[in-house]
Amino acid sequence: PGGVGYDINCGVRLLRTGIAAEALQPHMDSLMTALYENVASGVGASSALRLNNAQLEAVLHEGAGWAVAQGLGAAEDLVCTEDDGQLKDADAAALSSRAKERGLTQLGSLGSGNHFLEIDRVEDVYDTQTAEAYGLRAGEAVVWIHCGSRGLGHQVCTDAVRQMQAAVGKYGIDIPDRELVCAPFSSPEAQAYYRAMCAAANYAWANRQVITHLVRQTFERELPANLRSAVPAMVYDVCHNIAKVEEHFVAGKRQRLCVHRKGATRAFGPSRPEVPAPYRTVGQPVLIPGNMQAGSYVLAGTDFALDATFGSSCHGAGRTLSRHAARRRVRGSGLKARLESGRIVV
Repeated sequence: PGGVGYDINCGVRLLRTGIAAEALQPHMDSLMTALYENVASGVGASSALRLNNAQLEAVLHEGAGWAVAQGLGAAEDLVCTEDDGQLKDADAAALSSRAKERGLTQLGSLGSGNHFLEIDRVEDVYDTQTAEAYGLRAGEAVVWIHCGSRGLGHQVCTDAVRQMQAAVGKYGIDIPDRELVCAPFSSPEAQAYYRAMCAAANYAWANRQVITHLVRQTFERELPANLRSAVPAMVYDVCHNIAKVEEHFVAGKRQRLCVHRKGATRAFGPSRPEVPAPYRTVGQPVLIPGNMQAGSYVLAGTDFALDATFGSSCHGAGRTLSRHAARRRVRGSGLKARLESGRIVV
């Protein structure tokens, strides 16, 4: 579980708007305020969407597809989501009652820390062919969404770390830190965690899908008629903090592996069938969030990465200061003024 992390399927979703950033600039104040009001954020934040137990179970099994079936998106959204937004090995019964309880009120909300919802300008295009395949153009406004499985995923990891304490001794595994507790993949302990992790991953994909719907609603309500025709469309959704069963070549031999990506994201090249059909010529979009001033990057997965890193890259969105250090050293008013001096609306 520690090799996956507490925020299971923390991930990034990128939407293209089809609107020139300069045309959007005069409306940014009202638009960002409306987004802040419509998408709940922060520690323990609850969304306006409330689930009953049956709905939550459907979310845990169906992922982003559940949200689309409720009218909170389109089928095209799933095509451009990693694994179509659903891990089929999910089992809601593998979650504790506490994990489910925490998930009832948080679908459609951002967490805290490095999670964010922002509107960016496509500043530079380094590879025209790839950018065209992804539908990105210089000067266009795009939306980034970074969040995960919220309290539900955190509880799944907390429960598994506790439950696996005994497994380490049982299977004769020596670990340097209790957070690295583990068990053989085929063991009952590992399989119970894996099924719960898949369910939490599905919750995270549904979460980002609901937020996408809220973003689209906000654009439609807040923008003038001449900018309303474009509906923010999916570029891609990649997950971080997850373990996937995949096939890779090891020493020239194809093997079935459980690949842990912690603080990492998948970066599959054109040869992999998992890459959506629209991107098969260039490879999977790899979304690397940066900070509010230096910007973020859209990269392309390569077949070289399959050999070098089991098709993985960094996930970005790290931080150089701890949360407490940032609070001590940075004043909100000063940061806001500095950003706004660079035409960045907060």
